[in-house]
Amino acid sequence: MTYPNAEPLVAERFRGAEPPIECYLPMLINRDKRFKKNPFQEKAMFPCYLFARINNKQIYQTRTARGVIAIVSSQHSIIEVPEREIEAVRRFEASQRKVHFYETSKLVRGAHTIITEGEFKGLEGTIIKGCKDGNFSVNIEVMNISIVVRVRRDELRPKEEEPELEQQQSTL
Repeated sequence: MTYPNAEPLVAERFRGAEPPIECYLPMLINRDKRFKKNPFQEKAMFPCYLFARINNKQIYQTRTARGVIAIVSSQHSIIEVPEREIEAVRRFEASQRKVHFYETSKLVRGAHTIITEGEFKGLEGTIIKGCKDGNFSVNIEVMNISIVVRVRRDELRPKEEEPELEQQQSTL
């Protein structure tokens, strides 16, 4: 966790440290109408946060780096972000585009889906609304943040319920 707008400086300090601290600062291009000459501004996807891969020897070095508020932890244990979550963030950062799909009988509002093609391949989400042009918006949860994308129909399929899960639920 960093001070506001200090994420790029902290990432630069981590990379220049001895030994370097491996870090990842996902950025988004945001359109801000207030800036007439250059309305596209780059900003951190997760304001006041960046990801770092540290070992026990680097905890003090990380915690005391200028611009760092704290290492995110729970009950004195550093919170580890699963690699699949980081991969999902990397895909969103790399795409910077909207994705679309067309409605079918199983792809309706509230349906759980899996993206099968494109930059978001393998990610799961929930259809949240239909659009007038026949496309839908899909909500994907990434690290407790909802990200809404539009996916083409040919990049999407309904998520089938696990047979074992259904059987377990019926016995409860």
